[in-house]
Amino acid sequence: MDIGIERGSYRKERRPLSKSIKIIFWIGLILFCFFLFVGWQVQSKYKDEIVSAEKIEGPNIALVFGAGLNKMGAPSHILEDRISTAIQLYQDGRVGKIIMSGANPTVDYNEVQAMKDFAIGEGLPEDAIILDYAGRRTYDSCYRVKEIFSLNKIILITQAYHLPRALYLCEELGVSALGVPAIDRGYFYQWKFSLREWPASFKAWLDINILKPKPILGEKIDL
Repeated sequence: MDIGIERGSYRKERRPLSKSIKIIFWIGLILFCFFLFVGWQVQSKYKDEIVSAEKIEGPNIALVFGAGLNKMGAPSHILEDRISTAIQLYQDGRVGKIIMSGANPTVDYNEVQAMKDFAIGEGLPEDAIILDYAGRRTYDSCYRVKEIFSLNKIILITQAYHLPRALYLCEELGVSALGVPAIDRGYFYQWKFSLREWPASFKAWLDINILKPKPILGEKIDL
């Protein structure tokens, strides 16, 4: 008799824990589905605005996003390919000015100057280059296109995996954009960039719809 009571008491004590696990499971599942839905929305909403270079009628102003520097302080391979694509568009008469947007947090790390040096070394005239030193991330670069450079339309140049999020941010911030995929020579570390696009897309949605952060601004620049 005593054993039966103990077993019954044990079962009763276990029920609240089992119920809590189920609640946590369903909450987690709902949040995960919401995360996937938001990511899908960001990735797909403006995918029709991704076009080939031949579809661009110039001249336009292009925006090249930073993508890091190597140990020597020169553009990474990904960034080199973005710049090279922009140069080709300039040479074809499809863009007339190129905004190079990147980070410049310290004296020793000047992403946009490295972008400019590489572009000039590849034959791009210096007067075709506009530097945006406060493009710390994609959101900031798109925000500053409208608020600092007073532009309502732009050509975005970056790799195909990054274009959907970049287009989403620019369009949602009030800048009409077309995306041209940059040269993609294939990078052994590209999987890291592709993988981060899902959490980055969720963060982009949060920034646009909820957080609405203010990036570094400054005086307007007339182009």
